[in-house]
Amino acid sequence: MLRSVLAAAALISLLEPAAADDGCAKFAWSLARERAAFAAADKPATAAGETLSALPAAALVIRLQPGAQATFVMPPERKPRIEQWHGGMVRLPALPKPGIYQITLSEDAWIDVIQNGRYARSVGSTGRSDCPGVRKSVRLDLDASPVVLQVSGVAPDTIAVTFAAVE
Repeated sequence: MLRSVLAAAALISLLEPAAADDGCAKFAWSLARERAAFAAADKPATAAGETLSALPAAALVIRLQPGAQATFVMPPERKPRIEQWHGGMVRLPALPKPGIYQITLSEDAWIDVIQNGRYARSVGSTGRSDCPGVRKSVRLDLDASPVVLQVSGVAPDTIAVTFAAVE
């Protein structure tokens, strides 16, 4: 009898979708706010190459260019891992204060952040391929000057991005 109950429970667990166990809870830090922002239906969009007048308050969709046509302030630090890729850059205004900022991406991509003519260095990153809608998040120590956000190696022609100070 106990064997039948255990077998039935095992079968039911195989049939139920894995809701919370899809990898989204396994990032190095919580990305619940970013997941909600990426899921919003009314995300603003901009074309690669644009200069934003303000930091995005929520998720921003960037319309990318085919890799051969993508323009960057500085060459991406990593060569794309796929042959047919998209990329581009967005210029952000001066940050309100220096500190640790977090950039989260919806798709697999290489990210370069350029400030004061140099690549900003990551102070932490986390990524998962098993979380629908969120691929990676990077933290950088930035000063209060303008930023260029570059993405490359993106398979689709759009990517959603969040950019915010770490609280």
